[in-house]
Amino acid sequence: MQGIRPAALQKNGDTMTINRRQLLALAASLPTLSTAIAQDAPWPSKAITIVLPFPAGGQTDSVARSLARRMEAELGQPVIIDNRPGANSLIGTNLVARAPADGYTLLLNMTALVSNPVVLPNVTYDALKDFAPVARLYEIAAIWAVPSEGPKTLASFIQQAKASKAPLSFGTTGHASSSHFFGEMLGRSAGFTMNHIPYKGEAPLIPDLMSGRLNAAVVSSTTAAQYGRDGRLRALAASGRTRWKGLPDVPTFEELGVPGMTTETFCGIFAPARTPQAVVDRLSAVINKIMNTPEFRKDMANNALEVAAPLSPAAFLEVMKKARLEWVAIKKDSSIRIE
Repeated sequence: MQGIRPAALQKNGDTMTINRRQLLALAASLPTLSTAIAQDAPWPSKAITIVLPFPAGGQTDSVARSLARRMEAELGQPVIIDNRPGANSLIGTNLVARAPADGYTLLLNMTALVSNPVVLPNVTYDALKDFAPVARLYEIAAIWAVPSEGPKTLASFIQQAKASKAPLSFGTTGHASSSHFFGEMLGRSAGFTMNHIPYKGEAPLIPDLMSGRLNAAVVSSTTAAQYGRDGRLRALAASGRTRWKGLPDVPTFEELGVPGMTTETFCGIFAPARTPQAVVDRLSAVINKIMNTPEFRKDMANNALEVAAPLSPAAFLEVMKKARLEWVAIKKDSSIRIE
């Protein structure tokens, strides 16, 4: 630059000399200064991403997009759904565990967030240390379903399974998934074995179940309601302590004398640990407000889901701790071998 020497700055006619060491120190400080400025910016000041570790088009994806639309209106910034399915939700979950703790990358996940480190090997995150719970959205129903031509009651299915010369087959969304454990618990409780067929998500499972290539499957409440309504599937039993409002005619396993299907379940929003508490609290308040709107409740009902009672982040953490203890007990009592 003409008129300015490399080691000097011209200011108001005076020459302020900076030596090479000072110039290098100034350059090195610029990233730190920019980070500090960014941290001082009001949150949110840019788009927020919700990582969904499940495929597009399913029950959870529908809920995530309904929530994102309403979060955009409340927060004044775009909210993007990033589907990262695979490995029992580990791909998307690990992505968020490593993300900056600034409130711009969130996770929508289910009880698998807690159960995976218990039942799977080589899981690198700790659900209680690496994530900050934000808001619980709903509880999860595991529905035992059969083809339309299959048994009409769970008792009839159990009788068929016991009488069959070859083990009946049941499908789930993955090996060592919660659905896999539910199927195994049913078989052990009733005294029969089944052949487990794992799928990569629920979508590829449904055609095999409707066609009878599977004898049974653990499916979502949305699938049970959608295909049960038109007679292509039959729901025989549901997990939980009480009947689900979206499936009032489907009895619980507990009603039918099958224990162990009442574990703590949840679907919720999580942030990376060390996300500023003010950001977590703001997100929690916004999401709980959305969950209380008739429009969002209608979207949930269309998916055969019901909004969970609102919880503070601290109360949600206690739910996670309880679920973890339950899954430790389930694993201890299980014959499933994790490879």
